[in-house]
Amino acid sequence: QTDVCESADWYNSKFIVSMAANMNMTRTPDVHFISEARTEGTKFVVLSPDFSQIAKYCDEWIPIQAGQDTALWMAANHVILKEYYIDRQVPYFIDYVKRYTDLPFLV
Repeated sequence: QTDVCESADWYNSKFIVSMAANMNMTRTPDVHFISEARTEGTKFVVLSPDFSQIAKYCDEWIPIQAGQDTALWMAANHVILKEYYIDRQVPYFIDYVKRYTDLPFLV
């Protein structure tokens, strides 16, 4: 919740996932950027065990149970790596990985 991009940059996003955050309560001055982004076509997904205040803005609410969040993100990472790194080499993805991540050093 504190290690995120500038909230105004949400407006430039095409897909936003909120997990374990209730922006209506914790980022009240910034939450309007979510509704503005959605007006521009951004898809918004909320991962939360309860239908929280922020879920009213979402396109999809995924009611995960405690302990499922890690498995969900591992599955998402698997799909990203398989589709953009293993099955076909996407130059933008390869360049991003080399510049900004430690993936080349992982075994």
